[in-house]
Amino acid sequence: MLSATVAQVLALAIHELATNAIKYGALKQRSGKLEVMWRIDDGDNEERRVALEWRETGVDMPDRGAPMRRGYGRELIERALPYQLKASTSLEFGLDGVRCGIVLAIEREVGANG
Repeated sequence: MLSATVAQVLALAIHELATNAIKYGALKQRSGKLEVMWRIDDGDNEERRVALEWRETGVDMPDRGAPMRRGYGRELIERALPYQLKASTSLEFGLDGVRCGIVLAIEREVGANG
């Protein structure tokens, strides 16, 4: 289960990735492909984590690397998620598309009696 705050910030990050994919990436270019995968890791300790991976391929990257300008989406993923949610994030601009990883703690399910 995600708290409302976590869900809101994570949804903003996914929205930014999708917006950029539509404007510039895998959802704009005919050769582009997008994979979004997630999993839940129980880990060795009590903390459960969700790992989300966004992977664009087949994209003709115009500047062959990271954009010079740091937009809102990049700031959100690289700074706000780690600060607000204590998330681990990675954002890579490869030769054929963008890859983003987000890992953050989630709450354990609470039984019917609380």
